[in-house]
Amino acid sequence: MTSLLSAELSATCNALGTLNKKTGKYMIDDFTLNTVKDLIRYLRRDGEDHEIRRHFGQTKVLQTDLLPMLVDHWENLELFDVTLRLIVNLTNPALLLYREEVPVERTARHNYLQILSHLQSYKEDAFTKVEIWQVFVKKLAKILEIDWSERDEDTGLIIERILILIRNVLHVPADLDKERRPENDASVHDQVLWALNQSGILDIILYMSSENEKQYFMHILEIISHLLREQNPTSLADAALQRSVDEKLRDDQELLSLRVSETKQRLNKVKQYSATRHSRFGGTYVVQNMKSISDNELICLKPLNKISSLNFNGSTKTKLVKPKNRRPVESGILERRSAFAIRLFLKEFCIEFLNSSYNPLMHYVKDVLVRAKAQQNDESYYLWAIKFFMEFNRGHKFEVGLVSETMSVPMFHYVQQQMEKYYDMIKVEKKKFSAWVRRLHLALRAYKELLNTLLVMDKSTDPDVKESAKVLKSNIFYVLEYREFILATFLNYDDAKMPRSYLVDLVETVHLFLKMLEHYCKKTGLVVQKKVRKKPKSKKQKPQAQKSKSVQQSIPVWEEVRPQLAAVLSSNIEEFPPPFDAASDVPIDQQKEDCMKKIQKLMREHKYENAIGTFRAAREVWPEEGIFGVPGIEADEELDMLETIYSTDLGVELENMENGTETQENSEYDEEEDEEEEERTTAVVETDFDFQDFVQRFCHPRVVSACASLLEGCERNPPHTNHCLLKMLHRIAWDCKRPSMMFQATLFLVFQKVLASPMPHLKELEKFAIFILRKFTEIASKNPKAFIELLFWKTSKDAIEIELGYDLYNDGRDKPAKGVWTEEQEEELRKLYMENQANPATDQDVIDWILDNLIDQTRTRRGVIKKMKELGLIFRAPTKRSNKERVRERVPKEFSEEEDALLKELWDQYGESTDPMGLIMARMPRKRQKRSYVDRLLELGIIQDAKQCRKKRQGKSGKRDTDDKSDDNSSDSASSEQSDSEDDVRASPTPNKPNKTKAKPGRNKNANKTGAKGKEIQLSANEIGRLLIQAVDDGLIEGLKWLAESLEEVALDQEAEGYDPNSEGTPLVPISKDSVEAMNSKLFKKVLKGVGVVPPLDEQETYWRIPSSLHFETIRKRREIILKAINKELIIDGTAIDDKPNEVIEEQNQSESSDDDDLFERLRKMRDENVVNSLTKSNKSNARSNTKKSNSRKRSRSIDSSEENSREKMQKIDEADEENVDDDDILAFAKRTLQHTELPDTEDILLNLPTHSDDSDKEDDEIVLPAKRRKLRVMSDDD
Repeated sequence: MTSLLSAELSATCNALGTLNKKTGKYMIDDFTLNTVKDLIRYLRRDGEDHEIRRHFGQTKVLQTDLLPMLVDHWENLELFDVTLRLIVNLTNPALLLYREEVPVERTARHNYLQILSHLQSYKEDAFTKVEIWQVFVKKLAKILEIDWSERDEDTGLIIERILILIRNVLHVPADLDKERRPENDASVHDQVLWALNQSGILDIILYMSSENEKQYFMHILEIISHLLREQNPTSLADAALQRSVDEKLRDDQELLSLRVSETKQRLNKVKQYSATRHSRFGGTYVVQNMKSISDNELICLKPLNKISSLNFNGSTKTKLVKPKNRRPVESGILERRSAFAIRLFLKEFCIEFLNSSYNPLMHYVKDVLVRAKAQQNDESYYLWAIKFFMEFNRGHKFEVGLVSETMSVPMFHYVQQQMEKYYDMIKVEKKKFSAWVRRLHLALRAYKELLNTLLVMDKSTDPDVKESAKVLKSNIFYVLEYREFILATFLNYDDAKMPRSYLVDLVETVHLFLKMLEHYCKKTGLVVQKKVRKKPKSKKQKPQAQKSKSVQQSIPVWEEVRPQLAAVLSSNIEEFPPPFDAASDVPIDQQKEDCMKKIQKLMREHKYENAIGTFRAAREVWPEEGIFGVPGIEADEELDMLETIYSTDLGVELENMENGTETQENSEYDEEEDEEEEERTTAVVETDFDFQDFVQRFCHPRVVSACASLLEGCERNPPHTNHCLLKMLHRIAWDCKRPSMMFQATLFLVFQKVLASPMPHLKELEKFAIFILRKFTEIASKNPKAFIELLFWKTSKDAIEIELGYDLYNDGRDKPAKGVWTEEQEEELRKLYMENQANPATDQDVIDWILDNLIDQTRTRRGVIKKMKELGLIFRAPTKRSNKERVRERVPKEFSEEEDALLKELWDQYGESTDPMGLIMARMPRKRQKRSYVDRLLELGIIQDAKQCRKKRQGKSGKRDTDDKSDDNSSDSASSEQSDSEDDVRASPTPNKPNKTKAKPGRNKNANKTGAKGKEIQLSANEIGRLLIQAVDDGLIEGLKWLAESLEEVALDQEAEGYDPNSEGTPLVPISKDSVEAMNSKLFKKVLKGVGVVPPLDEQETYWRIPSSLHFETIRKRREIILKAINKELIIDGTAIDDKPNEVIEEQNQSESSDDDDLFERLRKMRDENVVNSLTKSNKSNARSNTKKSNSRKRSRSIDSSEENSREKMQKIDEADEENVDDDDILAFAKRTLQHTELPDTEDILLNLPTHSDDSDKEDDEIVLPAKRRKLRVMSDDD
């Protein structure tokens, strides 16, 4: 600091005022207020070395000027406010000034220690006086008389600053080297507590913690944690006018241990200085009859009275000491016994706090922490409060009601969640792990106290409390994660980072958990959750025709089912949950298909109530479609629809088989990988709990080494800690029959010390040591290598090998996994693969060839493929011939000149026919998608519009013609572009087809009520995700954040007020500039539609609305998708990406020449035809009777036979538009089944097939020749 700055600061401090020694009052003038403000400005401009702050500490301006001025002039509001701000600034913790890190650099460390010494002097010299705290009591009392709702902002700031000042003073650590206070003496911290109690500050804190001052609850909890940080809750609860019996025994044991240690030290000094001369001058001696390394006799430098005193070490070995910077930092938990008077009033304070404030304060604080409204890492004070006050409650007069807020299953989950978070942060922040270890220790002590309170509840005489404890234990022991967490905490212990005090609490916590779990299993038995691996069902490939035939044989006839369904329809069916998941990635059309299949399956399984309930629930979800009927439908019409669903072959049983035949390009690697993933999937099942198996998992070298390191200080350990350690080692050695895991030199040294110790509380450990040593001598007599094993920590497998022999190990639990590959086997696999690839002459399957030539003939095909993928030996398919055929079969993207000429010629010939593209595609030399041919015709200028390529269908009536005409005019000719596939057999995704049935007025009214402007096809989560990603890329992040906040507000309001789908929607009002700009974006409006927000209905509405029909859980799921997109964490399925633009497709009327009418369209048309035309129904019944008469004739209901029906008995079916020519289209077959009541025989099909020229016959034969079944086309007369 420069002399000029020092002089200026000194002059400013002198200008504050002066103390009148006669009157004892501090005198101020008119410039005092400005002077205090100048001091604040100086502190604001302080640098990183904090020289101005250190100067104020050296001049003691706080003790000599600021506090006396505050005491005498506290009624001056402005001066009090400014002076209080300055005092709070000067007393800020030193760690906060250095960003919560103790500086390492020499100069910065010196400055830090100097600031810390100034804070300690402030605490000792100024804040131990009662009159100073009385000023703040008067100020707080005056302010608290005003109701909290009537206070202004400045008054609230004064309360907060006073609370922060109290926190700062209590936060100052004690200077142990300077104080040197023994137990039961008043330290500086105790003196501050006494001043706070005498002035009435503690009473005000109690008052504020129990009233409506919730905004100060976090400050109050922090103050209480610093207030009681040095107190032991158990000893504080036992504080009384006379010492208790336990306290006397504890003091006697401490005194006895001190006397023993002093006696040892005195004897060591006597032995060290008893001789007149040093031992090294005692001469040289020779040990007779004992040879040295050479042939000479052994030389000894000391006179020996006994031969057993001979030491071969030469000199005493020094113990390895860890450097200070590598030692784990202790958690900073310093407990001492304060003066008797201090303990008495602190006990009364804790009792009052438990009775009046604990439950409401902890409830509010947890809510603040969960909602992330508090400062970072404030949960430390919360965890400390759980531990302290629950332990105090146990020690005083145990009442569960006083701590009911923190005694619940969610509290166990919260503490476990915090510990897992701290474990992760210790691994992430490797240089700052000490702070996270301290927080982890706090969470562990809180978890331990929860278990202790649960144990006391279980031992209670109150039956209600005992039943509550039983419920809590059943929940905790039932869930797999709670049990696994206890084991994980022990195995994650790291002695390089975690202190010894943490290990003590960890061992006691694990001991308590195992003790309660064992008692619960013995008393009541336990059914728990357990993760098991799913075994995939064996898939046997069978001919499809045979399977469909066998399935049809097992389906009951409709006439048997009809009366039962009619009876169920007439009865009242309970409401079923809607078969629609808005958050699912499955498209809406697929969900409709699944629902239809489910209804059919339920009817065939004779579950008629469930089938009808699902049918009616689906009607409520999709009322405007009409595919499941409309509201108010008659029972007869409903029964007819159910008959259609029942009789249609939807391929429910063949579903699993069809999924595997969608494409030929999937290699065998992908199939094998899918099967492996099915094997790896796990499920949670319930099973009987075996406590012994659970304890067996603690047979781990980390557990034994941790217990051994803690046993090294067994003389200093409390008796309960030694008991917990001994019980854990006893479970491993005796219960699990692994005594060999205790054969370790470190443990044997501990046993040696225990056997030589006269301490009475080590007798239990002495018995265990004798048991282990006897086992060691027994095993060492059979296995001489046991002495070498003392140098290593042993696993469960090693322990068994020591006892039974190294070649006789047969424990199946620790055997290596089946299918493990050695390095030699991996090298053999590489050589075989390279040899096979270098010899392309053979066409044998690669995997089969490798399996035949492997030495280990137990290998499976799946195992070989998996290992080849790990080694990088990956090729497209296992058979080389299939690769060559695949390359040979690829179709080029570009059309050749011959193809262009043939395409033009065929269009001139068949362009005016009913189905031009079907006829043209059958005669082209290469098989392509229909879209490719249409695009080529447009490029060549042969056609002007893609509509010319569509099928032309004759109408049945004038009304149908009119409808078809209007449909044709309203249909959109533009379709999404799809890239040509490299393989002509690749399946392309089927686009969603809009429905063409017009909604009835009733349904339009309902749609308007819910706020929908028009019928829309909702997007899947993948499509919404792509929209959101596009919006983020276009810079609409702020708008998306505003949308997410609005959705969360609506969800919170709905959760608080209850879900009411009939209420009015919530308008989305843009206020900020970003939200207004977002609402003007077309892309953002598409996002709104995708999320479920509806646009304004008419001119009377201005804003978009969040409909009330959306449940708050659904709203939160969609909000999470938006937030993931904003944070660039959204992952979408790449296989679902289509070339179509990501937009909400408005429903359009389907044109007359549409390629496909799905099953749902047929159901809707059937409903209309039932109402309009009764003749169709009679024809249908006649057809049914004809079907019964011809029942003896075998007819194939498969898709191949349905595609070969004659022109006389059914209309012509065009399959040219179907891009997947080899797969069974469920909806297409259902459509044809609905349209045609009678199926033709195979003989009729063959008789009615038209004859063609040689060329056409040859071309048709080319379609049928491949192994894959091709679909025949019925040709028109135009051919």
